[in-house]
Amino acid sequence: MTNNQQIKNSLNMLSVFVLMTMLTGCFGLGSKADDDGEPHFYIIDVDRGVVASEFPKNRVLLIKPVRLTSHYRSKSLVFRIGENEYQTQKNHMFFSEPQIMFTEQLKRWLQKSGQFSHVTTDESVATDIVLESAVTALYGDKREAFSPQAVLEMQFFLTDGEQNTSQALFQTGLKVEVDVEKTTAKNVVKGWKQGLEQLLATLEDDFSGYFSKRNPQ
Repeated sequence: MTNNQQIKNSLNMLSVFVLMTMLTGCFGLGSKADDDGEPHFYIIDVDRGVVASEFPKNRVLLIKPVRLTSHYRSKSLVFRIGENEYQTQKNHMFFSEPQIMFTEQLKRWLQKSGQFSHVTTDESVATDIVLESAVTALYGDKREAFSPQAVLEMQFFLTDGEQNTSQALFQTGLKVEVDVEKTTAKNVVKGWKQGLEQLLATLEDDFSGYFSKRNPQ
């Protein structure tokens, strides 16, 4: 083999190496898209869509701020990586405090539902019913023995606003586990959005059944 041929072969091999390196950078081959070192901010935004055509009279609802279990109060997204092991996702955060985000989503959905004459978060307003709620699970499941999922669980308690009592008129706990292709931040947030839509639609149906029994036509 001549020197020219050796040089030509070396240049060809170098070209292939450079091309593979460029492809790896462009398409994430052999790298994790979630670990690019850049900060990413997410929101869970759901919309009931059509506003109900009928609303009851004199059924004002006060929504108290949604509480979160201590593990999920941070803005950082959380993945479950073991039976009792969880991991925050560096550089992947909610755009606003999760308490504020969930409270706003709950209010927006319920004020369109037709189950209440008015929905407020202002505790100075006279109300008939009070809704307290809590997020008790909010994580992406990344355990090796389990399918990738976005997990969301919430608890809801209705109390009488006029009687100012803590005794629940109605209570329910709802959990959704949405399958995702891979446990990445983007996939998990998309799964939470789908899960919250399912959860709020179910909550609305539960309220409809409760008020129908309480105030039969």
